[in-house]
Amino acid sequence: MQKKAVIGGAAAGVVLVGAGAWWAVANGVESQTTERGTCGGATWELSAEGEDGGTEVSAELQSSGPGEVWQVELLRDDTSLLDGTRTTDEDGEIDVDAFSSGNPGDATYAVTFTPEDGEACTATLGS
Repeated sequence: MQKKAVIGGAAAGVVLVGAGAWWAVANGVESQTTERGTCGGATWELSAEGEDGGTEVSAELQSSGPGEVWQVELLRDDTSLLDGTRTTDEDGEIDVDAFSSGNPGDATYAVTFTPEDGEACTATLGS
């Protein structure tokens, strides 16, 4: 009789571990959000992902060519995470990353890409 109780307890433990793994994976999926769009001939992507007790915010711009200078500002609500100029690489891309406190769903994230001679492109993620 004791053997059956040990086997039953072990089986219940396996079920709990499996349920815990499922919960962790499900919550990990919910902790990442991404938006994509186009603006003035360029495409952009803005994402926020829960990482190491905070949020990694990534923004990417794909423009028409290499060597273009853009002003980039990345915000969490009204707080600047990154602000400065960036030059598109040989593929016409700009990639920026910043780390913020809190969870991805706790704030609104925005990136504004402004070319030297042109109109600003603003992407927003969150509420």
